[in-house]
Amino acid sequence: MIRGRFLAVALAAAAAAGIITAIIVMQPIPPADVTIEREVQATDWGPLALAFPAFSWIGDAKGAVVDALVFVAVLIWNRRAWIVAGAGAMSGAWYVVLSHLVLRARPTTALVLRVTEHPAASSFPSGHTIFIATVTAVIMLCLGHRYLPRWGLPIGWAVAALIVFDGAISRIYTGAHWPTDVLAGLLIATAWLTLVLSLRWMSDRVFESPRPAERRRVGVAS
Repeated sequence: MIRGRFLAVALAAAAAAGIITAIIVMQPIPPADVTIEREVQATDWGPLALAFPAFSWIGDAKGAVVDALVFVAVLIWNRRAWIVAGAGAMSGAWYVVLSHLVLRARPTTALVLRVTEHPAASSFPSGHTIFIATVTAVIMLCLGHRYLPRWGLPIGWAVAALIVFDGAISRIYTGAHWPTDVLAGLLIATAWLTLVLSLRWMSDRVFESPRPAERRRVGVAS
């Protein structure tokens, strides 16, 4: 069984990511990328900028450790949802494949206002963005939907969205990525996660997992 709305979002996000990839292959540094990057770097992001160093730090092997910790947390506190957590972690495979197929140069000080990071890998897509978007979504899906009260879910998702937005901006602000790298990362994470959620044999374990309060009520009623 398929959840049609999630599948539609997955296909749309994948198509958009594919279009961006084709554009970058044909024109590695579009003028719009340079303009947007410079605008982002010239903006004072206030309190949001305080987290930028953390988003830069949480990459490579450290990201794998965080993935493992999140997976263990799901196994402990919501074992039914382990398959969604495991599938979410696999989103990094898309980064590995695309970063080897699309060899894109990273921003340089000749084109943008600052470059504080100098990763050696291809700039496209943003692996940090895929990781941050996937981890925050998995935490909300596997643990937030399990333990937050219903009124707390919109707040939880709003906080998750803010974290993802802040992480995306940080990758541009530091000069580690072009805006289209980050946008592609967001689209890839969205496409993969919504594809997973479109498969009921996976997502039913998340959406139909009983909440502690509901289980207590059932116990009292019986």
